[in-house]
Amino acid sequence: MSYSGLGVYQQQPPKRPSRAPLWIALAAAVVLVGGGVTTFVLLNAGDDRAAPSPTSASSAAPEPDWQSVEDDQSGVAYELPPTWESSGGGASGRIRLNTAYVSRPFQCQGRSMIQAQAMAGSVVDDDPEQVATELVSRIAAGGYTVNGAPPEIGEPRVESGDDDAVRLSVEVTPKSANACYAPKATVSAVALRDGAKVCVFVLNVAEGGPHAAEGPSEDDVERILGSVRLS
Repeated sequence: MSYSGLGVYQQQPPKRPSRAPLWIALAAAVVLVGGGVTTFVLLNAGDDRAAPSPTSASSAAPEPDWQSVEDDQSGVAYELPPTWESSGGGASGRIRLNTAYVSRPFQCQGRSMIQAQAMAGSVVDDDPEQVATELVSRIAAGGYTVNGAPPEIGEPRVESGDDDAVRLSVEVTPKSANACYAPKATVSAVALRDGAKVCVFVLNVAEGGPHAAEGPSEDDVERILGSVRLS
């Protein structure tokens, strides 16, 4: 399979699933399907319900223009921009990702593409930092490998955390880019301990390039990650 940015998958909006493939402006290990990396395989469309804010127990009501998502299967709730669409769920390694959302699609060279993707899931484990590190590393390595050449991946950067909750990210630089694909990406995760399991939210964002405005701004990224909490 040739390099396709964040990958190809069958988009499944909440009301009317679309069979048109989406390509992403960098790569998302979680959506490469067929011939190559298959870290993430989409399953059935997920549900979108209601949600508030993150990593802390307290939460503020979301602004009306943002959508709230509460995933009882994954065990987390979070906020996303109003134009983001549900695209189903799947798995990345041992971590089941029950829900996935993508930023608003755009057209480039005849392809429908996206600039960012958010996913949530859970796994039986007692180490949030290990789970978050494993997930962002797998997505970065699998999703941004170009023609068999793995990307440059920075060391996981822990931005906040304790024994029960952690937020970290890695910077990713693929070996190739073009008019449709961004030159770099950041994959971030928020992992929260919930009894015998760890609930995790991951955000994969293509950065820079000609279509950066189609994805979340830095403030949007902070708001999304800051809204993650146990549901």
